[in-house]
Amino acid sequence: MKAFTTWWLSLQPREQQLVKIAGFFIGLGLFYVAIWQPIHQAKTDSELKAKAAAEQLSWLQSRLPLLTQNSAVASSGSINDIVAQTAPQFKIKVSRMQPQNDQLQLSLEDVPFEQLLRWLTELQSKHGVQLLQLDIAVSEVPGTVRVRRLVLE
Repeated sequence: MKAFTTWWLSLQPREQQLVKIAGFFIGLGLFYVAIWQPIHQAKTDSELKAKAAAEQLSWLQSRLPLLTQNSAVASSGSINDIVAQTAPQFKIKVSRMQPQNDQLQLSLEDVPFEQLLRWLTELQSKHGVQLLQLDIAVSEVPGTVRVRRLVLE
């Protein structure tokens, strides 16, 4: 600090004034870069996220009647028949099928995860079958899962 004071006193008054002005502008620049700009960027990002969330909400609300309509679709045949017909179409092998009142509990052999999702979507959208519970485990093969318990209604 003593070295700075000695240096400062050795400057001419005009040089001191020039250093003060330069220090002010450097401080102003640091304030902008370190404080103002990150806060402004975070505000802009949150506004964009809020707008995207609002758009997604309105889209989901517009699709809600279709979803409830699809889930209410009555299908012909029992849930056992539907599963027995659709599972082979999606190359899904059922290892255990146990009816319980209006529900059906299944265990499946290892299946690609995306294939399982397509099958469940088909069951819901075209046959009105609802997924009540799904218990899956990671398989040794990447991209596949082992379905320990799948309860449909």
